[in-house]
Amino acid sequence: MKQPDGSPTSSESARELPKNTEAEQLLLGAALRNPAETVPVLIERLVPEAFYLQKHRVIFRVIRDLFTRSEPSDIIAVANRLDELGDTERAGGRLYLNELLSSAATATSVEYYATIVRKKALLRSLVDAGAQITEYGYDEVSDTDEVLDRAESLIFKITESNLDRSYFPINDFLYEHIDSLEALHRDPDKHSLRGFSTGFRELDEKTLGLQRSDLIIIAGRPGTGKSSLALSFARHAAIRDRAATAIFSLEMTKEQVLERLLCGEAKVSLQRLRGGYVPAPKWRDIASAAGRFQKATIVVDDTPGVSVLEIRAKARRIAAQYGLDMIIVDYLQLVDAGVHTDIREQEIAYISRSLKKLARELNVPVIAVSQLSRAVERRESKRPMLSDLRESGALEQDADVVMFIYREDYYAQPNEAGDTGQGAGTEAEIIISKQRHGPPGTVKSYFNKAYASFYPLTPEDASAVRDGGSDV
Repeated sequence: MKQPDGSPTSSESARELPKNTEAEQLLLGAALRNPAETVPVLIERLVPEAFYLQKHRVIFRVIRDLFTRSEPSDIIAVANRLDELGDTERAGGRLYLNELLSSAATATSVEYYATIVRKKALLRSLVDAGAQITEYGYDEVSDTDEVLDRAESLIFKITESNLDRSYFPINDFLYEHIDSLEALHRDPDKHSLRGFSTGFRELDEKTLGLQRSDLIIIAGRPGTGKSSLALSFARHAAIRDRAATAIFSLEMTKEQVLERLLCGEAKVSLQRLRGGYVPAPKWRDIASAAGRFQKATIVVDDTPGVSVLEIRAKARRIAAQYGLDMIIVDYLQLVDAGVHTDIREQEIAYISRSLKKLARELNVPVIAVSQLSRAVERRESKRPMLSDLRESGALEQDADVVMFIYREDYYAQPNEAGDTGQGAGTEAEIIISKQRHGPPGTVKSYFNKAYASFYPLTPEDASAVRDGGSDV
């Protein structure tokens, strides 16, 4: 049974469902008046179904869809889109849109009113679930365990949609954390590692691994191997640590990502693999590497120009479907902020804050690849610094760890034959310029360009890589 205005009702009780239509009007008015500041907050906190009135759901759905596609979502654009969809009357008409605009909430009060609307939606969900569970109670045909499972599932969905508790008395988790520290003390293999291993022992010693809830920036000039280092971390974590990893690749297709992962693991030339002339013995290495990846959990999304809001939404779905331990975004400057501004630095700042929030929300390390500005090219010393991070000081502020890649051969001048000395492989420095929970430092590594991968720079580890070069 429906209310006169089309809003749902879950029972025939005379009591009215929880709602606050005035708060809904204030939020939609704010979204129409100031979409850049308001809509990102509303998208994070609310879904169209959270609004009680059907016309409010219709309007918010259009606002959200326009904003997600990086199109204007002001009153003119929304009215035009409603006309195109034939939903103007369902949204209350153009006159109603103007009424909403005149009753807009201030930007500072948007979160407050969003909390009210969310709370009312939650209470309505409980009423609906209660009515459904009542119906289950009259089901004398189904097995009791099955009925209970359906009832529990309804409540669990509501619980999932509610905000998690974020404050805890220290005595709630004091001894639990002490126990974990004692377990770390008793296990010598874990003394230098608190997060996921990078595959580089010296780097793990300096960072204690890739930590959950951290935003980690890998930065360098084009062609220095930023994506290769990020994929090296992903490959090691997914195969050795069984870490479920999501890769958002805005520059490469999913097939190109797979080829790089296979070549790095099998130590096979990427050029030969893509050209189809890999030596027969090396196919066994590729097949062996493929078998290891088959057992790993790596999810690749290669949507070009994906927005940061879409990344957050997709990451949540991946976490629910596959589990999630690590996220890689390659690369940050290609991500669409979804916030319309003439100042690119503000967009990058919004992206970095959103990625940091995502790391905290899902409790996973988020590794974001970033470009460096051209300023490093104009200095005598080419080693990058934090001030070289392109387009935003917010990256330096928001990141928990900032790593730079420096390769001396990258800046080598060509000789008379046009050779820069960049052979199949070269030594590279991974420079930790910022670490919120530890000191800065530099780690030597080996970058094999043929395999498009980084390896530890030790005699035993690097020799096998050097032997292959670009010929296999």
